[in-house]
Amino acid sequence: MKFKILEFNKSILNWDDAIPTGDGKLGSLIYGSGPVRISVDRVDLWDNRTNEMTLDKGFNYKNLIRLAKDPTEENWKEHSRIFNYLSHLTPYPSKITAGRFELDFGVKTDNVHSLLNMYDAVAEITLSDDKKFTLFNSATRHAGVAKITGEYKLGIHIPGYISGDENGNSVLDNGWDKKVENWCMRYPRATVISEDGFTYYHQLTHLDYNYTLMALEKKLEDGTTELYYTVATSDDDENVIEYAKRELTALSEIGFDTLLKEHKLWWHKYHGKSDLIIPDRKLQRLYDIHNYHFASCSRKGFYPMALQGVWTADNDSLPPWKGDYHYDTNVEISYQSFIRANRLSEGEVYTDYLFNMRGAFRTFAKEFYGVDGYIIPATSTIDGKIIGGWAMYSYAPILTVWAIQALDDYYLYTGDKKFLRNRVYPVFRDTGRAIYSLLEKKEGKLRLPISSSPEIFDDKKEAYLPPNSNFDQSLLIYLFTRLRDFSRELGYKTDKYDRILSMLEPLAVSEEGILMLDRTKLLHESHRHFSHVMAIYPLHLLTYDKEADKRIIDASIKQLEEFGNHRWCGFSYCMMAQLYAMAKRGDSAALPLRIYEDCYVGENGFHLNGDFKGKLDTIYNVRPFTLEAEFSFNDAIQEMLMQDHAGYLDLFPAIPKKWRSVSFKKLRTIGGTLVSAKLRSGRITSLEFYSKRNTKIRIKDAYGLSALLGINAKDGFITLEIKKGKTKF
Repeated sequence: MKFKILEFNKSILNWDDAIPTGDGKLGSLIYGSGPVRISVDRVDLWDNRTNEMTLDKGFNYKNLIRLAKDPTEENWKEHSRIFNYLSHLTPYPSKITAGRFELDFGVKTDNVHSLLNMYDAVAEITLSDDKKFTLFNSATRHAGVAKITGEYKLGIHIPGYISGDENGNSVLDNGWDKKVENWCMRYPRATVISEDGFTYYHQLTHLDYNYTLMALEKKLEDGTTELYYTVATSDDDENVIEYAKRELTALSEIGFDTLLKEHKLWWHKYHGKSDLIIPDRKLQRLYDIHNYHFASCSRKGFYPMALQGVWTADNDSLPPWKGDYHYDTNVEISYQSFIRANRLSEGEVYTDYLFNMRGAFRTFAKEFYGVDGYIIPATSTIDGKIIGGWAMYSYAPILTVWAIQALDDYYLYTGDKKFLRNRVYPVFRDTGRAIYSLLEKKEGKLRLPISSSPEIFDDKKEAYLPPNSNFDQSLLIYLFTRLRDFSRELGYKTDKYDRILSMLEPLAVSEEGILMLDRTKLLHESHRHFSHVMAIYPLHLLTYDKEADKRIIDASIKQLEEFGNHRWCGFSYCMMAQLYAMAKRGDSAALPLRIYEDCYVGENGFHLNGDFKGKLDTIYNVRPFTLEAEFSFNDAIQEMLMQDHAGYLDLFPAIPKKWRSVSFKKLRTIGGTLVSAKLRSGRITSLEFYSKRNTKIRIKDAYGLSALLGINAKDGFITLEIKKGKTKF
């Protein structure tokens, strides 16, 4: 296992450059020149008050269709009032943060040394030899733990938007450096209390919900101090203060050393689940950081990561886009890499959520769309309510299909038939029922009443495209194809899905072979979201092995290249790398990943959306932190090293020509087999499988594989009989 280190020799001044630690429930950001700040967040700390506009009698899909189809000046004004500006009407619902602790050692220095050992998930902060501390978020107890050397004073900063300044004023950051003045939660003002070694504040809200940020200091005989901290809410216990005190007291009795030992053991096991080594040091470093971030933010038993995971902004403003669950891109690509990276238990929090929230999503389908079934609000609170945003995407029912693809992938990459029967099929069936109820039959074809393609034309009238956009059409084809496949596997009738598929039009392709926005128009300029090419990736409706598909893939990529990156965000580069990987173009795939690493990522590995360093000719020079691109980056790397979407295993299919020595361990392939392989001097020198069952694997012969196996390839492929357990060549 490589030794994974993040190190800063100068004081970190910004919260989004901070040293991040997390345990899937709580997160910490460590930064500052004195006092040193420890910002604390909890994944389920939310203000879930309902936005009153959702109670408006016109707040429903039928009315949205009416206004969108006839966008007169009067109708468009009404459209904007009810739908488009919903998220800007009130500061709630929103993700919120607990605040921060401040350790005042009595000095302020530009030379605070910060080190994060990602293998152990332990941070070490040093102001001087006699003023320093070690900190981790316990992987097993889900609380912050620190050992501090030197005299200090402990303080708490309550976020400014919670109760505002003396006049109750604050601001809301909408994600693009625009502020809405005088917005805050206007909670009752809380007081910081210190008693019996505890320091905390207790925050009442405008609901029954309340919470506390609390720390316990334990002075040791050697002059050091152990610090234990947590965020407790009324979801834990009615009396949050007594509950938090009990929890922290129990941790202090276990002690720092024991907690650290079990914490390290958990992280060492996590890192051992899979690994890869590539010769590009910067891309390697970022891949490792992102895997560290994933386990810090995503852990079974809690909630999936929203836009910022467990690291909500520490800037006295609400987080960008209210820290919501954004299903037009963000949530889906946040969970693109975990399955093939064999980090199942950490990613299962998302597949569990998709299933466990079916009650809330059925309610949304009935109340907003007027149909039975399962539809996810495309901008959602943690408890499944609509937050709102640009109407064209926030209320696009088809985005549910992209979201639930993770259930399908989990089944594909585990081969778990029970999971298919009990979880995947019911969610897909209910989604199919809801979507089909919304389709209209015109000229013998099924079309949605209104259509869009994230985020083409932003929030303008033109964003409503003639049904169906290629984005919508590709997801419709995928949904009902998979429902037919699942039905066949489970022994159910497929007639209904065969009939639906016969009424779906093919994808819209130009004479030049380019995937269009819809049946009437092509992409016309550089754009950040490649939603019109969903059929290539991640849906795999087109594969590079078929000549007709190859022509479309090449032509569509060429068009994106010609328009350039002037309107790209950070995630655009990772999406482009995924497309290049599908086209088996290794050098091309690596290039956008290098640009992403150089221009869109902070030193701590955070994806900051815009070219905040000003290195490129792009319109987006802002730096709102969101996580999603980190995991599409990792997914692109994994696709460069191994692919299996076309019915066979392809080893090192899209690596740059100079990557002559590459290896990976325990990447997961369709069916659930774990694969490890080494490439040395351009030849595969080692291949290993681990399978829970006897299986067959068809592999493309490349890089001298047939010589290693001692088997002659037939038509360029080799079929191996893999026994249960480990098979090594």
